[in-house]
Amino acid sequence: MTMKSSTTSSRIHRTPVWLAMTSCVIVGVVACSSGTSAESSGGETAAAGDDAAVSTEVVWTAAPAGYLEAGGVELPSSYPEPTGSPGENCKIGYITPTNAIPGIQKEIDGATGVATEFGCSMVVKDGQLSPQTQVTAVQSLLAEGVRAIIVNPVDPAALAAPIEQANGANVPVITVDAPPGPGDENLAGVTSTVLQSRDMAAFEMAAAVADAQPDGKVGMIYPAFQSKNLQYQVERFQYWGEELGLEFVAQEEVAAHSPESVSTATSALLQQNPQITAVMAYNDSAASAAAAVVRTLGRTDMVVTGVNGDSGTTGLIADGRILATWAFDNTSMGEQEGRAAINAANGVEIPEKVLSPGAVIDKNNVSSYEPQA
Repeated sequence: MTMKSSTTSSRIHRTPVWLAMTSCVIVGVVACSSGTSAESSGGETAAAGDDAAVSTEVVWTAAPAGYLEAGGVELPSSYPEPTGSPGENCKIGYITPTNAIPGIQKEIDGATGVATEFGCSMVVKDGQLSPQTQVTAVQSLLAEGVRAIIVNPVDPAALAAPIEQANGANVPVITVDAPPGPGDENLAGVTSTVLQSRDMAAFEMAAAVADAQPDGKVGMIYPAFQSKNLQYQVERFQYWGEELGLEFVAQEEVAAHSPESVSTATSALLQQNPQITAVMAYNDSAASAAAAVVRTLGRTDMVVTGVNGDSGTTGLIADGRILATWAFDNTSMGEQEGRAAINAANGVEIPEKVLSPGAVIDKNNVSSYEPQA
């Protein structure tokens, strides 16, 4: 699936049957209703029947319009509400990839709120983007007597032995975004996985580009650093984009996440492939750096997309420098992680996977959006 850096690819232009069924699939704006119940916030919607009507609402959904029809995987969007505490003075462990991730504190707060409601404290460990640090964190949490562990792995393979240790201690393990694909099997020994809707993010950002540029020629910024979920997401950009008729020309890799490395990669990508008209970046900070390069080059014909829903991106969306982003509901995701942990600690059977909702943020609804990151 992954293209080599700055190499060309042959065009695969397919127009799915479902594409003609609803304009909402291509438009990718939040005016479209989802296949599941969705929570809306802010804004107003123009009257039905107005051809120019667009939604100014932010709609959170776990099944965007057209996604399931296109072959997306349907999963439950929540765990059962716990019915009791795992025990007096119980503790739940939480291991982040790194505490520096935008929105991670909201996610921790969501999980902590659920834990507190059911009489547990939350013990948080910073993974520091280090597989070995996360291994040590699991072992430390087991020694501290936690009743369940929530972990977002930097390198899932590195946690095989610690997860086995947790199984031996009868401590359930809840993973976050590992593996990130909704159709992938959970890691061995894992009770359940909370997914961060990365496949839906890829679908919606590809749809946004396809609406703006039906014959768009796309370049991607690929995260070559250790991040399986981000790599999966970029690979799905290409998958869904080709389904929607986009041409993927090339990608440029960044070995480390920083604005400087993304700027260098974007410059190389566009200078070597001037036919590119859209840049799809792995997250919002990368999209912001890419948009700055596009502006410097005077490429007014180009669009840029991101993922995350960071506060620093909203102004760029409002003034048109970034076309759209997919926002994650970090608080809701954390609450589902907390529910999974409490239920698992109580021995309650829970779904193998739950998909956290997200929302498209574009120029139409960005004024109604309240960032969590």
